[in-house]
Amino acid sequence: MSRGVRDVTRRRWLRRGLLAAGVIVVAWLVACLLIVFDPTVNRATHADAVVVLGPPTEDGRLQTGLTLINQGYASNLLISVNSPNQRQASALCAQPPAGVSVTCFTPDPATTQGEAQEIRRVAAAQHWSTAIVVTSTYHVSRARMIIERCFDGKLEVVAARSHISPLGWAYQFAYQTGGYLKAAISRGC
Repeated sequence: MSRGVRDVTRRRWLRRGLLAAGVIVVAWLVACLLIVFDPTVNRATHADAVVVLGPPTEDGRLQTGLTLINQGYASNLLISVNSPNQRQASALCAQPPAGVSVTCFTPDPATTQGEAQEIRRVAAAQHWSTAIVVTSTYHVSRARMIIERCFDGKLEVVAARSHISPLGWAYQFAYQTGGYLKAAISRGC
């Protein structure tokens, strides 16, 4: 084979490789837009409990959970507190509002999977069959996937709207992609 033919073949493979890489990047971006940036969220209905994933103060997760409680969607509030410095959540656990049962927990492991395992444990102990989970927009789809592996009841996932910069969204696209890969590897609850 002559050098000219090898060069043409090499350029052809390079173009194909670049095209394939471009298609993969575009597909990944579209998936991130649909799954991370604008996920499918549920409209809250009456449930046994509202669960706020941690950190509870991020993106107003706790405030969204309290709004659901105040609107009468549930009378049980379960809050994932991953730091003793989260004063607002700790105060709610120490002095719950009248007529509301508030339980705080620290997930072990300190991951969404740890939170899902605790939701399963508390739901079984309290005989809950429905739950509304509150988390940030970018975490909705992955949280739903992981919690559905553990919780057999009816699950609704509500987004506390994320107000982050374009650079923050880029970070979340990468972080959530890694989280999905990790979740795909670690099957089960």
